[in-house]
Amino acid sequence: MNKIFALFLLIGIGFLNAQSADEIIDKHLEVTGGIEAWNNLNSIIIDGQVSIDVSDVVHIKIEHARPYFKRVSYIVDGKEMLSEGFDGEQAYTYNELDGNYKKLANYQKDAFETDILNYKKKGFKVSLVGKEKLNSKDVFKVKLTKNTVENYYWFDAKSYQLLKEQNELETVNYSDFKKVGKLSFAHRMEATPVGGKEYVVIFEKIIPNAAIPAERFIFN
Repeated sequence: MNKIFALFLLIGIGFLNAQSADEIIDKHLEVTGGIEAWNNLNSIIIDGQVSIDVSDVVHIKIEHARPYFKRVSYIVDGKEMLSEGFDGEQAYTYNELDGNYKKLANYQKDAFETDILNYKKKGFKVSLVGKEKLNSKDVFKVKLTKNTVENYYWFDAKSYQLLKEQNELETVNYSDFKKVGKLSFAHRMEATPVGGKEYVVIFEKIIPNAAIPAERFIFN
């Protein structure tokens, strides 16, 4: 009988954890604009500054549209230079030597929306790792799992804003949250790629559902 009771207790704990993780994600989406508003976000333009160190600051422009269209450009002395672009099938960068676009091999396409939006439909399982401290703040640590993929998210226990994200490619910290239209966006991002150097991006202007001409995603 004790073994049966223990088994049901373990099953109950697992269910409560799954429910709690679901509720945390739902609350995050609610306080940042609502699931409907996030689902209705189809494109975005971001202007800002990216810095690797204090002396190396560059103007950056990001254009992104569903499902995978992407253009990231640097603006130097008023001249736009492509850092990376994806036309839905192939990735490109700009080759300064010949002034032409160059195909990028082994490029991992960047989905327009975060994995935590509609995560069940994407095949992810969610679990609550626990509650801990992050920069003196109480946070919920949530794990999304799909096959061998594991992504971790840290949500502020009071505001439910996403403060940190970690996946197999990089660790990202978010701050300076501001509302743009119906949605709330972080305006500061500190990222550390695996095996790479930390960089900081300050988002100065965000335009949700921007009208981006189709030719902005043509690179040949």
